[in-house]
Amino acid sequence: MSVSLQSIGVSGIFAAEAEMAATESNISNASNPNYAVESVNLEANAGYGGIGDGVSILGTVSAQAPYLTSQINSNQSTDSYNQAFSLATTDAQQALAPSSGNDLSGSLQSLFNAFTNLSASPADATVRSSAIAAITQFAQTDQSLSSSLSSIANSQLTQVSSLVSQVNDASTQIAKLNSQITADQANGQSGAALEDQRNALVNQLATLIGASGDAQGNVSVGGMPLVSGTSALTLATVGSGPSLGLQVNLANGSLPVNVSQIGGTLGGVLAGATSVLQLQSQVNELSTSVAGALNTQAESGYGLDGSTGTALFTIPGSGGPVSVNSALTEQNLGASATASGVPGDGSNASALAAIGNNQNLIASLPNSTPVAAFSEITSNFGTVVQNANNNQQQSAATVQSLTQLQSSITGVSLNDQLTQLIQYQNALEASGRAVQAADDMTTYLVQSLSSSS
Repeated sequence: MSVSLQSIGVSGIFAAEAEMAATESNISNASNPNYAVESVNLEANAGYGGIGDGVSILGTVSAQAPYLTSQINSNQSTDSYNQAFSLATTDAQQALAPSSGNDLSGSLQSLFNAFTNLSASPADATVRSSAIAAITQFAQTDQSLSSSLSSIANSQLTQVSSLVSQVNDASTQIAKLNSQITADQANGQSGAALEDQRNALVNQLATLIGASGDAQGNVSVGGMPLVSGTSALTLATVGSGPSLGLQVNLANGSLPVNVSQIGGTLGGVLAGATSVLQLQSQVNELSTSVAGALNTQAESGYGLDGSTGTALFTIPGSGGPVSVNSALTEQNLGASATASGVPGDGSNASALAAIGNNQNLIASLPNSTPVAAFSEITSNFGTVVQNANNNQQQSAATVQSLTQLQSSITGVSLNDQLTQLIQYQNALEASGRAVQAADDMTTYLVQSLSSSS
């Protein structure tokens, strides 16, 4: 059995053309961050007696770095999570401790100072007016802060529906790509370009929700499948407001998603809203505890008009924020401890001022006066915000480092590609010469045989 120089040359032409096509694709996509450099898999054909008989094209493949890809997606999820979380909590921190104007701590201190002044001059109309003003300021500051925190949390939660839609869109696209890749591979075609698109979408899901994918294109989050082969499951919201949750819809029901296992932007948005609502709850606990103690003490006192039992604040059953008792006036503000002490007795006002030194008002913050408790709330929340910012900076730096390393493996080097393009052009030319040589020899033999006959 002979070896065909012509078939060897033709196979070389096909191989060189395939390699040039892959190189041209690499060069044209050099600036595409989601593109992985492609190469052609070739296999030597074994001829009779082990002699080479050209090459076969097995297909075009993309460079892969699966471990780096997994780590990038994981850190991208963390980065996006902390960005979203930081946005919400930073806004809440600014509301809690504004750079200008009075905060709740200042209003508390002004309130207790006003009661101290009232104890010294319980019959003075100006002092009484100042006490009412301090009571009003405290209530208004509490209402403003609570409203701001509620608005920040609601603003976060309004993003959830849009993010869920983006997750479902990406999942649907991945499922379609899985089907196309499977079909191409079954027909012996390269699925490299489609795999690049799929990898980019998996990274998008990692950014959105902290999802992870495998080599077959299956995607899950927190152990819950989003894409299984060519099927995409639908993520949906459940409930609203503080009770907002997520579930995966199935053909015959649904599965709840553990929100604490959600990463990415969606996880950060939900966690940020939860953190702000928890902060609001702490602030409400502080304000209602202080207002409740002041009410109890004020109701035991006597006003200039001899009345008793007048509360300073109205405390809603929902736990805050507080408001000024609409029945409170300068005349019925109970500064005196006894009816007979009116108007000169300010001992009840002194008792009201002393509540500012009470260290047992706030159950969650024992051993703290009201002003100190608010400072502790502010400090603790500031630590939460700072930790989120630090984690975000660290994860962002890690993503950048891993991406650069991945690019060195899967990215396109124009210098390398141009060098290879020249090599493949030379190989194409050499293969063409081999075919020409085979044709020339065949022609010569035919002519020789014809002349000899």
